[in-house]
Amino acid sequence: MFKIIHVLLLCVFCAACSAPQKKSTDRFFWPPPPDVARIEWLKSYSSQLDIEKNPYQLFWDSIAGQDAPKSLLKPVEVKSLPEMNKFLVSDMTRGEIVVFDLATHEMRTLEIPGGAPTLYLPLSIAVDINGFIYVLERRSASVLVFNALEKYQRTISLKSVEVSSPTSMIIDKKNSLMYVSDAATRKVVITDLQGTFVKSIGGLGEGDGQFNLPVAMSLDSRGNLIVADAFAANIQLFDANGNFVRKFGERGDSAGSFQLIKSIAVDSSDNIYVVDGRAHNITIFNQQGELLLVLGAFYAVSENGKRAPGGFSLPIGIDIDSTDKIYVVDQLNTRVQVFQYFSDEYLKRQGGN
Repeated sequence: MFKIIHVLLLCVFCAACSAPQKKSTDRFFWPPPPDVARIEWLKSYSSQLDIEKNPYQLFWDSIAGQDAPKSLLKPVEVKSLPEMNKFLVSDMTRGEIVVFDLATHEMRTLEIPGGAPTLYLPLSIAVDINGFIYVLERRSASVLVFNALEKYQRTISLKSVEVSSPTSMIIDKKNSLMYVSDAATRKVVITDLQGTFVKSIGGLGEGDGQFNLPVAMSLDSRGNLIVADAFAANIQLFDANGNFVRKFGERGDSAGSFQLIKSIAVDSSDNIYVVDGRAHNITIFNQQGELLLVLGAFYAVSENGKRAPGGFSLPIGIDIDSTDKIYVVDQLNTRVQVFQYFSDEYLKRQGGN
């Protein structure tokens, strides 16, 4: 009897392993042909069903059935960890940091122990040179720190450096510094990774180096700071010492102008990607503020259920990792869309194809 059961289970396992997984052969590029492609759409993730399963998971699903899938509800920001083959998403409705672990083919959340601040409004996610994960919690004005194994370690209070309404947070891995933008003081506050004050940049005003509402930041390859100001509808650049360099942008609905900036990121070529939540697109500029490309347009998945690569409904967060993969939080479509940027070096290696 045992042998019969064993053979039956083996047959089911083999069938699960050999069952073809249907994949689309369509490819989507920006700009479209005949121009040289610079960005390709790869995939979108809304729930654990979007993570490709390994043969063992397929086998047990065929035996026991699948559990109800866990899904994103109100994603806000995203952080890719390519060396770990996973990415993390902050979800305000769930009050959690969701981990899409592509290496283990599973979706889980960071565990918050008793005594740690509650994640009422989790926003930015950053990683230091040792793989420690930093999570910005807006309501408590604090940063929760987890080790590379996703175990909670400690909390940094931002109120001690006079940050009461944080809007975004990034980490300078090279210099072990944390940058936090504050809606209350209209400053970017810089601390070490223990939360000790180093210096601040900006303040309320219309002048160069001042802000109306700093909402997002990024660092380029030279350590220059790039700050997005939602109310002033512009992008400001500062050198590695915090000195103002230049700014560009204005409010409007024409190509290259901004309606409501939500987030920014920088690729390996130091191009600047600006996420516009109201325009439902991403505009890409060089360091001089010259418009290079517009990615995306409005599209509501709920209207017909199609995936619509590059279609956004309130894009709100973005991250570009060391492999030039672009992760965009498409909030009202409750998903993260993933793209690939093709740098000049990449195109040379591919022979220009």
